Amino acid sequence: MTVNINELIERRAEIKRETEQLNNRLKDLKAAQDEIDLALLKKMDAEGLSRTANGDYSVSINEDTVPEVEDWDALYNHVISTRDFSLIQRRISSTAYKELLKLGEGVPGLSPRTIRKINFRSL
Repeated sequence: MTVNINELIERRAEIKRETEQLNNRLKDLKAAQDEIDLALLKKMDAEGLSRTANGDYSVSINEDTVPEVEDWDALYNHVISTRDFSLIQRRISSTAYKELLKLGEGVPGLSPRTIRKINFRSL
């Protein structure tokens, strides 16, 4: 069975439409879940509860401490002076790297890798 390019494009468009519909539905469901979670937090706080349950489900409040950067310069100075690079997540900015490549500059430890993919748009 041979499939021509037009059939592949049409099938790709159909999948793209279905994906967009599902993503929109997922976005709505996540927003509704966030609203319910906020209401649960408020109710549980008001009643002094950290966990509760009904006959089928249990709910508990989990707290976590996460960093919020207030001064990037101070943070970078600290990391450099203590050499505690574990505070920084290891991810290279593709945009900044591509700009350096355009300027003809290399970065030690990095090499360019080309990723090929299909770009698909409605006309």
